[in-house]
Amino acid sequence: MLATLKKTKFISIFTAQKRVEYKAFNFLGLQILRYLLSKIIYLISSFFFNDKKVLQNYDKDGYLLINNFLDKNEYNKLKEEFEIIIKTKSRNIYDTSNDLHKKANSSINHLVYEFQNNPDIEFKFPTVHKFYSNIKINELFKNAERKKNIHLYMRLERIKTIDKFKNDQNSKWHTDSFHDTHKGWLYLTDVKKENGPFNYIVGSNKFSFRRMIWEYSNSIQSFLDKSLSWGFLNDKLSDKYECGTKKIEVTCKENSFLIANTHGYHRRGDAELNQIRDGFAFYTRENPFKKF
Repeated sequence: MLATLKKTKFISIFTAQKRVEYKAFNFLGLQILRYLLSKIIYLISSFFFNDKKVLQNYDKDGYLLINNFLDKNEYNKLKEEFEIIIKTKSRNIYDTSNDLHKKANSSINHLVYEFQNNPDIEFKFPTVHKFYSNIKINELFKNAERKKNIHLYMRLERIKTIDKFKNDQNSKWHTDSFHDTHKGWLYLTDVKKENGPFNYIVGSNKFSFRRMIWEYSNSIQSFLDKSLSWGFLNDKLSDKYECGTKKIEVTCKENSFLIANTHGYHRRGDAELNQIRDGFAFYTRENPFKKF
């Protein structure tokens, strides 16, 4: 049994797991190897999947915004079904309880419904069901992931600020993983500074030696200090990026679609009291070593 456990942990090196659970491996620099190898595989795959027409400037900037994404009729039907689902089927993932993570995010109500691809949803909410299979979105993610076969997740989200303390964890600068990974949002409300727009460090998705060293340091620090969550930047780096010239706040009109490489540094903007942001969120959880 012990041998099986060790084998499982060793094999986890070649997974999407954010870090390897062996402390010694992280001290020896294994995270650097995982970072480098994932970048090499992504670069090789780019020769086959990088459609410049679909993802123009995406590799360079790390994000792409498309305005007027859906035709007006489909968009209006989607909004109607969204409203019904959010009011009848969603759950508040930050509802306060004994869970410290939820208490740490108590400044917002984050209503979420994880899309279920089943006959009941297809019958009651046909526009939402069809939207999950949207060809344009699927092509964007296939090209972003550099994979022909991906598993795409979709969820409906309503984010409302309910107090002035701004303790939303996602409003801190962070990265989702050590490898290239992608998220997208179709916004159903105008995105303004007041309701917490997506903040991004332009180009932070690209390879850099500074990022490589940060990956090493972060993999160790998250072991040494259990109060630290993997992927969050310290105050010094956060202040630097917050005031830097490469920071962008993605504001846009409703019916805009944003796709971003969340391997890059990003955060949710600080929203003002009683502000609401609605949308459909898409994301993948692909193994960067799948081909390898």
